[in-house]
Amino acid sequence: MPFRYQRPPSVAAAWSRKIGRFALLLAFIAVLFHRGGLLTLPNTVAVILLATFLAAVVLGLAVIGFFMLWHIGAKGGHAAFSGMVMALLVLAPVGVATSRYISLPAIHDVSTDVEQPPEWLEPQEITPSWLPRSDGDAPVAREQQVLSYPKVAGRRYDGAIDRVLLAVRAAAAERKWIPVANIGVEALVDGLEPTSETVSDEQLEQIASGEADPARAPVPLQRPDIESGVIESLPTYAVLQYRTRTLVLGIPQDVLIRLSEEEETTFVDMRAATRDGNHDLGLNANLIRGFLHDLDVRLLGIAGG
Repeated sequence: MPFRYQRPPSVAAAWSRKIGRFALLLAFIAVLFHRGGLLTLPNTVAVILLATFLAAVVLGLAVIGFFMLWHIGAKGGHAAFSGMVMALLVLAPVGVATSRYISLPAIHDVSTDVEQPPEWLEPQEITPSWLPRSDGDAPVAREQQVLSYPKVAGRRYDGAIDRVLLAVRAAAAERKWIPVANIGVEALVDGLEPTSETVSDEQLEQIASGEADPARAPVPLQRPDIESGVIESLPTYAVLQYRTRTLVLGIPQDVLIRLSEEEETTFVDMRAATRDGNHDLGLNANLIRGFLHDLDVRLLGIAGG
């Protein structure tokens, strides 16, 4: 009678696939719920840390499954491979975040002006949690920012503040930032030429064809007495505050933009901060660099250092 070798099943490989599915689903649901606003960031971090621990266990079980397959031919090669893949899908982004956590400074507030950063118009919505939180304006934090992000600096543009303000608002609107508060914006925007954002398509067609709208006909007013009257000058200072969220994880961020007119130039400063924890993983510096780059493109030819 011929002998048939019976391959024993690998319990470790089978469990690696089962636990791997649970760990991957747990991490995905945590990110999805946080992106939808159903789970706060500290709770999301806690759930992801649990999923990371399970993924590490799954990776160990998969290695045992491969070892048993190599030495005694145990069944479970496919299960060990699928478990390993699911574990890596959880561990890879966590590993990237860990490397940034170690290599970048533990700060959560970044400003282009470290000596006199713009002041928040509306206080940040900070909810106490198990994640530690320190003062972002501390001198130690600002020193760490200068050492780690030396290229995060303001911009000077050879143009009036009202023109630079239009470019700032257009860039913020393109990124779908939500306005929170502002100072000096209404006075600067009032009186500027209408753009396609403020004029309807029907009005643009009438302007292009030369047709006049009787309802919008100009009303003659008395010529102002310029010699005896007092002309109000436009403000030379404006601050805008926005709030936004990162694209994938939906981490909330608060943004400040300060414009200061100096003679015939306008200087733009920015400040960005996250709301939870002591570490932003470089998100705030990337936000400032990206926005200022977009602003340079919009104001191409008049940007300075």
